[in-house]
Formats: sequence, structure tokens, C-alpha cells
Amino acid sequence: MMQLYRHTVMSLEIIRLEDRFSYLIHRASARIAQIGNFHFQQQDLNHYSARMLVLLLQHGRLRTGELVDLMVLPQSTISTQLAALHKRRLITRRRSRQDNRAVIVSLTPTGEVVAKDCDQLSRIVQEELAKEMSDAEYSAGCAFLTKVEERLRKMEGRKLYDFHASSVLAK
Repeated sequence: MMQLYRHTVMSLEIIRLEDRFSYLIHRASARIAQIGNFHFQQQDLNHYSARMLVLLLQHGRLRTGELVDLMVLPQSTISTQLAALHKRRLITRRRSRQDNRAVIVSLTPTGEVVAKDCDQLSRIVQEELAKEMSDAEYSAGCAFLTKVEERLRKMEGRKLYDFHASSVLAK
């Protein structure tokens, strides 16, 4: 049976799921989504669509592929979210003049108002998260999460483990 170990100066110890980075980040992300969705549901939005609106507010316009990269979500999820936002007239979509395959997305005037509300909520959450941190702690936290994201990006698409259960489940 494979076990995860943390190397310490004195010993090797087993790390429980609840103490692993992946699980702790999952829990933090899930809580952020719950807080956002509590507010976004009043606007018939969700965590994903709200973040997309804020990204469009910050960037002005983005290609669908850029949203896929920025959100780190599948193309199908982005397309579904964009279709819902377009139906509500919060965004416009048009084909790129340079590349007919690319779709460029931007906010409508109504979408800009909604995006500003979503951005304000995000800023309030940010402020609450950082409230009792020193500048050094905040910088270290950002550096840590950036490093984690970079490591995860390098792991994408790599086979990290051969599941033994595959042969049992295939029956």
C-alpha cells in the first residue's frame, strides 16, 4: 500500500488527506465558491460566470481560448457559461477578423454593471482574507500558491500513478 510521507529533519510521517496541500486548497476553493454563489445566485450567476465577467472587465475583451487558459476550465464549460451570459445579454460574441475560428468575447453595458458588482464582491473577499496578514505573509502566500500552480501545470497530462483498481472495476 502506497503512503504519502513528509520528510522532516527528525522523521518521516504519514500525511493524512486533511493535511495535504491538494485537499486544503480544495477546501479553500470550495468555500470561496460557496461564499460567491450565495451572492451570485441573486443575479442568476455562478462562481465561474462571475469570474469570467470580472476577467472581461479587467481585459476589455478576450478570446474564448484565453478564457479557457485563464480559468483553467474545459472548453465545454466555458462555452456553456458564455452561452448563458450571451442569452442574458451580458456579453457579446463575435468572430475574429484575423482568425475566423476564434471567438472574441466582451461585456455589454449591462454586463459591465454586473461585472463591477462581481468584482466588488471579489475585492471584499480578498480584503477579508488578507485582513490579519502582514505584507510579508501576504507576499509569501501569493508566492506559495503561484509555485503550487506552476507545479500542478507541470503535472498536467502526466501519468502519476497506475491504479490497481482498474482491473477490478473493468469487470
